[in-house]
Amino acid sequence: MVQPAVHCFLPPPPGAPHIPFTKHFHLHVPGVQPSSSNPAPSSLVPRTVSTQGQDSRGLIPLGDLMCLLLTLPKTHHFCPPQLSLDPLGPEWDCPLGSKDLEEEEGPWGGGSGLPPPGFFPGSWSHEVGLDCKGSPEGAEARAWTVYYYSLLQSCLQQAGLPETQDRSQVPRTGCPGAEVTLCILGSPCTFLSVLLEGGVQSPGNMLLCLSPAWLTKVPAPGQPGEAALLVSKAVSFHPGGLTFLDDFVPPRRATYFLAGLGLGPGPGREAAELARDLTCPTGASAELARLLEDRLLTRRLLAQQGDVAVPATLAFTYKPPALLRGGDASPGLRLVELNGKEGQETLVKEEVGAFLHSEALGDALQVAVKLSGWRWRGRQALRLYPRTELDPVVDTVLALLEKLEEEESVLVEAVCPPARLPFPGSPPPGPELALRICAVVCRTQGDRPLLSKVVCGVGRGDRPLRHQNSLPRTLEVALAQCGLGEASQVTDVRRRVKAAAEAALALLGAGGVSKKFVWEAARDYGLKLHLVESDPNHFASQLVQTFIHFDVTEHQRDEENARLLAELVRARGLQLDGCFSYWDDCLVLTALLCQELGLPCSPPAAMRLAKQKSRTQLHLLCRHGPPWPAPSLYAVPCCPLESEADVDKAVRQVPLPGVMKLEFGAGAVGVRLVEDAPQCHEHFSRIARDLQGEADHPGIGLGWGNAMLLMEFIEGTEHDVDLVLFGGRLLAAFVSDNGPTRLPGFTETAACMPTGLAPEQEAQLVQAAFRCCLGCGLLDGVFNVELKLTGAGPRLIEINPRMGGFYLRDWILELYGVDLLLAAAMVACGLRPALPAHPRARGHLVGIMCLVSQHLQVLSSTTSRETLQALHDQGLLRLNLLEEALVPGEYEEPYCSVACAGPSPAEARLRLLGLCQGLGIDGPHYPIAYFLSHFK
Repeated sequence: MVQPAVHCFLPPPPGAPHIPFTKHFHLHVPGVQPSSSNPAPSSLVPRTVSTQGQDSRGLIPLGDLMCLLLTLPKTHHFCPPQLSLDPLGPEWDCPLGSKDLEEEEGPWGGGSGLPPPGFFPGSWSHEVGLDCKGSPEGAEARAWTVYYYSLLQSCLQQAGLPETQDRSQVPRTGCPGAEVTLCILGSPCTFLSVLLEGGVQSPGNMLLCLSPAWLTKVPAPGQPGEAALLVSKAVSFHPGGLTFLDDFVPPRRATYFLAGLGLGPGPGREAAELARDLTCPTGASAELARLLEDRLLTRRLLAQQGDVAVPATLAFTYKPPALLRGGDASPGLRLVELNGKEGQETLVKEEVGAFLHSEALGDALQVAVKLSGWRWRGRQALRLYPRTELDPVVDTVLALLEKLEEEESVLVEAVCPPARLPFPGSPPPGPELALRICAVVCRTQGDRPLLSKVVCGVGRGDRPLRHQNSLPRTLEVALAQCGLGEASQVTDVRRRVKAAAEAALALLGAGGVSKKFVWEAARDYGLKLHLVESDPNHFASQLVQTFIHFDVTEHQRDEENARLLAELVRARGLQLDGCFSYWDDCLVLTALLCQELGLPCSPPAAMRLAKQKSRTQLHLLCRHGPPWPAPSLYAVPCCPLESEADVDKAVRQVPLPGVMKLEFGAGAVGVRLVEDAPQCHEHFSRIARDLQGEADHPGIGLGWGNAMLLMEFIEGTEHDVDLVLFGGRLLAAFVSDNGPTRLPGFTETAACMPTGLAPEQEAQLVQAAFRCCLGCGLLDGVFNVELKLTGAGPRLIEINPRMGGFYLRDWILELYGVDLLLAAAMVACGLRPALPAHPRARGHLVGIMCLVSQHLQVLSSTTSRETLQALHDQGLLRLNLLEEALVPGEYEEPYCSVACAGPSPAEARLRLLGLCQGLGIDGPHYPIAYFLSHFK
């Protein structure tokens, strides 16, 4: 059995933007019969359009294509998948300096000269205005612009779409920064394929530039050393397959830039320079592309991670880059540093001889010799030799050494041959065929890998399979041709391909305390934060671009403070793209400030309505539709309480038992079940005495006062729905289940995600949350809605007009790969987040809350913060710290959340129960089994 071998992704260097992108991995299995009658997917392009860069053939520029070699024993049980750089047949021998079919150089790849004299079939008008006023092109650049325009028209025509209409004589007008503009510079192949795939929701905001001359960099106001990118001319795409050649006066500002980057001379270098030091996000940088094109570097980094194996490799590297110098040795990967290219015969012969006889090669019968380095992108200088032939390997290495420049390498690596599959009956006539499996892996928010698509190709087994010389087909059809037609076999292959491909792209993260994750995440995403804070010594003051000390605790003065803050922002010359808050007390002030500065946000009136719990319910009770179902169906009778006299009135209006809570409260502090009038009076008096202002219990909304409300107690299961809304449209929703609260208080005990409800019930909760938000006027933002599911349908508990607290952001990021913080920031900047319409969880999480009142002893000893963090780091549990210190008190919030993951809710629940019993969290006064019983 061949050892697993993987070569893949280089994590971005410090300072590089964390922009999601897509990566292809390939699986190669010979012995397969192709069939022209089998259906095949229409495209190899993933649906994550906003995350892709492109090069001159429409492929992603952020890394080389990989090959996944999967050995198949005759029993058809699969061994672990293997990733390699080249899908080599046993007799493939590519002459030195020849080009790979998939990696021909165009101007974006760093080549130069005139475009190929290829003929594009079809007819269209050539009398179009491709010149950009004020930016003349030379003859060579003009030839490439005409070439790409013809390629676009040919692609459109073959797809059955109309010819591009030239309306450049009537420039498009409007504010240059008025809308989101994704600008792509390069070949139209990927751009058009993505649109045809159906993954673009707003194609009108996507512009294709066929020449660098159509773009201009200008200094960014108020941001020294940075530049804005302006689009003067582009091809715009619109619903119905319509395309237009447009001029923009004034030029339109790009809010996201993707380009095929080149490191050599020509337009590719111009594209790289355009992408440098921009204020908007970019798909890559020239520096990052240079690192990713070094196969030896990516291979070493993967080998050091240990999660993914790489082919046994001997590398002779000439004056290696800093990232390759020193460091720990990796199993099966030996680096020999050379200070010169001449006089190395003895050293090369000794190293190659030892490598060919080493156990690292396993049972490989052949080795490949090739070059590595960004300069060799698109060039396969490759020779194959039997493992027993020392002298030819040495001669080839010495010959290639003469071609090296600094930071380049010659690789001698094991060839992992694919297995030959047994065919029922006699083998088919003709040459042996091979199967290639392409796994498209997206790098989503937070650097999390996600398998997007699996596509197969079939071709001759004696030469590499490439996208351009094979037709795509589904995994099920391709494996069926191998004799692997059972559903369980296909599922096993898909699972192993997914695991290997995603493992090659994985990065790791850890939890944090309360809201501190905001600052870490903002730094990772490259967001520039300007913080307004009342505490001059706040820890985040050193973590932001600008710190403005301003007292925001007097919320009766929010309108005045919003005007003063707007003046401060203008006085400092801050050019803000958005403003948002994750802190309940500041939500109304944030909306008012956005209104003053003309920034996107839900109206202040909507924020006030959602902020005050009784106003929310009473307002929705009056919203009877249309449209239907009306928000009034979900609202619950209640009565505001501002004085002792209001209590008697409320008892007569609201059926008991009821729930009393703070109007502006948070964290279930002060919430209590009351069964009669005396209990109502008693609790009102206690809150009026104990919780009078912010100093009595910081962070729960007492800055807005300690008014209360009485609402009807609703029987049913409790659930959280976290929504992302943009322009009143529902982009995504995530439903979680809560365990029983500890009556008569309502402190949360347990939670489970994703929901265990039936799809119909889940949909009812999502619609209830969505319609309640719209009913209050909340149109843009990330919102957390708490509901109960009763026998008569969902009922609203309250709306939190900000993203969910506690563990919710962390869990959603872990299970779905969606970061609510990033989504909130994007919406605040007027950018529509690219989110899955129907997100699917990649596992289950079940968690329990730890309370100081119940767990002070164990949290101070055997189950300390350090112990829990260590278990979190080992992957045995998921820890979310919610408080800094173990401070007991009558009105408490959870100290931390402890969760376990599993492939099913039952397995996650059992793991958590055993863990809590072992750590001492479970006990007679805090019965974990009971709290988890709701999730069965």
